[in-house]
Amino acid sequence: MKRFSPRNLKYMRAFAEAWPNAEFVQQAVAQLPWGHNLVLLDRLNSPEERCWYAAKAIEHNWSRNVLSIQIETKLLARSGTAVTNFEARLPKPESDLARESLKDPYVNDPADPIPHHHRHHPALRLGTRT
Repeated sequence: MKRFSPRNLKYMRAFAEAWPNAEFVQQAVAQLPWGHNLVLLDRLNSPEERCWYAAKAIEHNWSRNVLSIQIETKLLARSGTAVTNFEARLPKPESDLARESLKDPYVNDPADPIPHHHRHHPALRLGTRT
């Protein structure tokens, strides 16, 4: 085994302090690459936020860049806050779509190929050219 750099040792210590619950570490955080864990440590202060973003990164198989963007755009604050009965009344795919439709439309999704400010550009409308 190689020597660890002082920086890496500091991250390891911060990691152990951020997630003292060994069961959670084995279930969720251990499934993420080290770089994802560093993003969570560097950008989030709250243990609840770290756990939420870690779970979402695993669920949606986010890259490190997508995780960073979701944190920067405050996905936690803008998702799932509306009280709805979608899950009780709609089947799974439709309930997810309905819940997603309540997100802030002015925040670009990293998976969206056309940025919001380009959607209304005349050259992009229905294949017409100007």
